[in-house]
Amino acid sequence: MSNSLAILYSDEAVKDFGSTLRRALRMEEIQDYASLIELENAEKDEDFAEAIKKFLRRYESHASRLHLRRPTEESLEKLMKLVSDYGVRLVRAALISHALVKATKEDE
Repeated sequence: MSNSLAILYSDEAVKDFGSTLRRALRMEEIQDYASLIELENAEKDEDFAEAIKKFLRRYESHASRLHLRRPTEESLEKLMKLVSDYGVRLVRAALISHALVKATKEDE
């Protein structure tokens, strides 16, 4: 199990979505706590996919106007593959953990 966690926490897709969620939570213009709650409540693959879809839709509404970096399509595909390989609970924990850690200067 710990090897699985190490793989998930170091995965680029998890990092990409985690930093995007961090921006969505911390930027005054966005403050998307709804996505955090929906992700936290996702139990099945379908719930997780729906939460990610809603998150991306909310984020996109601000990304163009604020010139924010978006997650890549490859990251989305990899994230959903991780969910099918490792399960929602582990991927969700890694994603939210990345979102809630202190950002580096580069991320800000």
